[in-house]
Amino acid sequence: MAWLVAAVNVLLLAATGFAAPAPVSVGAWELVLAGALAFAVILAGLGIISGRARLTSRDQLLPLLLLPGLALPVVGSVVMAAARGIPFDAAVRSALPYLAFLPVALLGLLVGPGRRPELVTGPLLFAGVAQSVYVIGLYVFSVADPTDTRAVWLSRITLLDPRTTLPLVLAGAVLPMSAIAAASRWRVKLRWAIPCGLAVTAALSTQTRSQLAAILTGTAAWAVFHTMRRAPRRGPTRRFALVRVALAGLVGLVVAVGVLYLIPHTRALVEAIVLRTQTSLDTGRVTDEWIPALNAMLDNGVAGVLGGIGSGQTFITGSGEERTYVHNVILYGLVYFGVPGLCLILLGYILLVAGLWHRGNVTGDRRYLALAALVVALFVYAQFFAVHKLFSYNLMLVLAAQALVQPSDPAAGRG
Repeated sequence: MAWLVAAVNVLLLAATGFAAPAPVSVGAWELVLAGALAFAVILAGLGIISGRARLTSRDQLLPLLLLPGLALPVVGSVVMAAARGIPFDAAVRSALPYLAFLPVALLGLLVGPGRRPELVTGPLLFAGVAQSVYVIGLYVFSVADPTDTRAVWLSRITLLDPRTTLPLVLAGAVLPMSAIAAASRWRVKLRWAIPCGLAVTAALSTQTRSQLAAILTGTAAWAVFHTMRRAPRRGPTRRFALVRVALAGLVGLVVAVGVLYLIPHTRALVEAIVLRTQTSLDTGRVTDEWIPALNAMLDNGVAGVLGGIGSGQTFITGSGEERTYVHNVILYGLVYFGVPGLCLILLGYILLVAGLWHRGNVTGDRRYLALAALVVALFVYAQFFAVHKLFSYNLMLVLAAQALVQPSDPAAGRG
């Protein structure tokens, strides 16, 4: 059964990676995605009916409570949309990415005794490396002179293919860190560092600053989680360990940027990102999008504050464009789900990270800590980009919950 769960995970990730990020029509990959999702739901349903899927530990209750918590604000937003006369198909289409994959988490109940986080980390890492290679290839074949800063700046590959901004690359950057920390030989460590290097190079190639910020934050989160697990629970020793990690991270960042600047090809990428920041620090989203979105919520009075404006509802940006999304998951949750809905969404992220950290701390398996760091990276990415509306983003969150729903078995710990 384990190989079947892994195969479904790979198929779902492949479909979300190759399909259009915001599909406007039903194509081949959309059909593959729908078929794989339906198969996952049937598989989980059969497991529950046959009794193969069952709770074997109390900590499995956390992800099962987490999933309704993530779903309730979205379902409530659809109800709010219907009450305000928004077309039902528009409301459902806007809410679908958040709800589609929630049953996939139940596949974690089918793998039998013992924990199998590699059923999640393996497919995620495969998808992350695949996207990294695709993005780098697109960059190499699209930019005429990769050593010319202005040519690189004007030839942004995100303008060629929106799939370059998918969050799958974050898995390639963060998840290998558990294997690097577990390896005793430098040759093995360097081999596992290759996916990290590919992911960072891919993020640089897109010139997407939020993607780079997410990788840096995910790396920092991994270092903190790993240090907290190894250091004593309290006292100056733990504080000293965290300070040492922070200093090491700062030195490592300076060294990495220095190395990138010494190589002409990567120096052009770094300078292009600096040039983008100088010309447009916030890409105009604060005045053009965030403030109008908040005003749209406040214009609905108490009902808007408590219930949001309704899934699929449009607001007018400062430039006059109608939009149904916000490039910030917190603001999106506030505007479309209301204050209570946003609190539930944030609680869901907190419970997911805390649950993965707890599982990694109890079992000693670093892969759970890497998954927790990945969730942190996803959350940071979603503060500056509308990736929270993508199928791939929500699938990655649910796969993390799938790893958490599996039985905890400290005796089987490794890594």
